[in-house]
Amino acid sequence: MTHQTPPIPLTPPSGAHSPAEAADDYSSIGYRPDAAIRWGLPQFAIGIGLFVAILIVVNAVALFVPRAAQSPLLFAAVLAGYGALFLSALHAARSRGTGSLARDFGLRFRPVDLATGLGVGIAAKIVGVIIAIPLVGLTGGVPTSNVPMQSDLVWIVLNTVVATTLVAPLVEELFFRGLLLRAIRNGVLRGRASHPRTAPPSAARARSALLASILISSVAFMAMHLYQAPDLTTLLVLGTSTLVLGLANAALATRTGRLGPGIVAHMVFNGVALLGFFATSR
Repeated sequence: MTHQTPPIPLTPPSGAHSPAEAADDYSSIGYRPDAAIRWGLPQFAIGIGLFVAILIVVNAVALFVPRAAQSPLLFAAVLAGYGALFLSALHAARSRGTGSLARDFGLRFRPVDLATGLGVGIAAKIVGVIIAIPLVGLTGGVPTSNVPMQSDLVWIVLNTVVATTLVAPLVEELFFRGLLLRAIRNGVLRGRASHPRTAPPSAARARSALLASILISSVAFMAMHLYQAPDLTTLLVLGTSTLVLGLANAALATRTGRLGPGIVAHMVFNGVALLGFFATSR
């Protein structure tokens, strides 16, 4: 007779557990790591390593190419860098997971994600500005935009609009709130592959898994953007805003199990910044 696992409730069970009920202790967090998933932090490290290597190569090449070639080079860097992150996640799913970006990383959308993402994206931008104001006052400087200046319309569309509001939100959410967040959470819950935990997690470990995955993935997301800041004031503003967005989207991904709302929020967040850039640039 085939055994079917009962649905996992979103609230922790109370009282004594039978052996069958003990297997459902993941119900305290509403999440159970898929047994087929064997990817983790090494796959994240590979993707980030490729991304950094591409940045170094592109910056070195930029020293020797004429000004007219800078915009095409920047777009090539966007495709190569984000392509490396995307392919790293895709390879992780296919070689050490279920083969599905939706099942491995939660790359799914629902209509409600549009409204949720819009609200969270705007709220994250407002909170980031509020926090950044006193930090800017402490430095006495004026933050500059991290959006690259372009002269031709085609490169304005590709290197600012397309890269900032379409490519970056999709790939960064997949990589940081999909692969990294779940890798940390699964690692805390299940242990290392060489020393896996066989017992269901305690309530304390479950909470630690959620907290660690949200905080670490958000800090990593922030750190990934700091190279774009040309000065201390911009560094503080950029770091604050990306950390706020990272925390908000990590919470969304954890609560919903989907990347859809976070991708929309990220698009809105970047879109608002882009509108500000165009409104203030001359």
